[in-house]
Amino acid sequence: MHRREFAIGLSSLIASRTVFAQAAPYPAKPITLVASFSGMTDQMGRVLGDAINAKTGTAVVVDTKAGASGIIAAEYVLKSPADGYVLFHTTNTTHAANQSLFKSLPYDYIRDFIPVTGVLRGALMLVVSDASPAKSVADLTAMARAQPGKLSFGWGASAVRVAVELYRQMAGLEFVSVPYKTNAQAVVDLIGGRLDFMVLDALSAAPQIASGRMRALAVTGEKRMANFPQVPTMQETGLAGYSMTFWQGIYAPKGTPDAVVKRAAALLKDAINSPQSQKFMATVSVDPFPISGEELMAFQQAEALKWRAIVSSAGIQPE
Repeated sequence: MHRREFAIGLSSLIASRTVFAQAAPYPAKPITLVASFSGMTDQMGRVLGDAINAKTGTAVVVDTKAGASGIIAAEYVLKSPADGYVLFHTTNTTHAANQSLFKSLPYDYIRDFIPVTGVLRGALMLVVSDASPAKSVADLTAMARAQPGKLSFGWGASAVRVAVELYRQMAGLEFVSVPYKTNAQAVVDLIGGRLDFMVLDALSAAPQIASGRMRALAVTGEKRMANFPQVPTMQETGLAGYSMTFWQGIYAPKGTPDAVVKRAAALLKDAINSPQSQKFMATVSVDPFPISGEELMAFQQAEALKWRAIVSSAGIQPE
C-alpha cells in the first residue's frame, strides 16, 4: 500500500471510531450523583440510582459532599467533566437561598448549571427535644418572649435557617443562630440539650420522634403531613400566612451536550416515577416534583426572589 493511501485509510479508520464513540448511547458508564447534603438528599439519590440501575443496568454512585450550605458540592461538580456522568443533586439551599445569604459565591446558579429535572418538594418540621418544656409553638413563643435572645436553634442548611428566621420575624422574637456543617450534627446537640429547637426534614426527624427523643411542634407547609396528621401547620398555630417548603433538583455542569441532558432527564424522570421512589417519598412525607429543565430554571429564579424577600425582611446580613 502506498504511503498516501495508508494515511487516508488510517484517517478514515480514526474518523469512523470517533463517530462511533460520539454515538455511544448514554449512559455508557456509571453515573455519579453528587449530593449537596446528607440525609434526604443522598438517600433520595440512592433510591433514584437503584431505579436507574434496575431499568438500564447502569451503576449510579451517590457521592455526598456535605458542608458549607452545599457550596463544597457545587464547586466539585463544576470542576468535573461536562459529559453527563457527574450530576449535581441539590436543594433550594444552593439554588435559591444562598444567593441572598452570602455576599459572594464561587458559582453562579444560572450560568454554571444546566437544570435537568426537579425531584421532590416537601415541608419541614419545627422540633424540640423531648426534655423541652415546650409542648406547642405557643409554648416556645412564650419562652422566647420571656428570654429575649436566649433560646438557640441550630442549622446545617440555609433553607433550615431561613425557616426559623421567618418564624422569628413573624412572631417578633429573637433567637441565637448556631451554624453547623450538617443538620445531623445539630440534631445531636438538640437531643443533648445544647440547643432549644430547630427545623428539620421529616426523614431526619421521624426516627427521633419515634424513639421519644424529639417532639414535633408544627410543620412549615400549608397542609399537615400524611404521616404526622396530629402535628399542626405553623399557620394553624397562629402564624397566618407562614409557609416554607423545600425542594430538590438535579443539574448538569455547564457545557454538557443537550442530547445528554435530555437523555439524563428522561432516565431521572422514569426513576422519580418508579414504584420504589414513590414509596420512599410517601414514607418521608414529600411530593414528587419531576418538572422539566426549562420549568426548573424558571421555578428556581422565582424561588430566589422569594427567598431574597424573606431574608431581607428578616434583616439577615449576608455573610
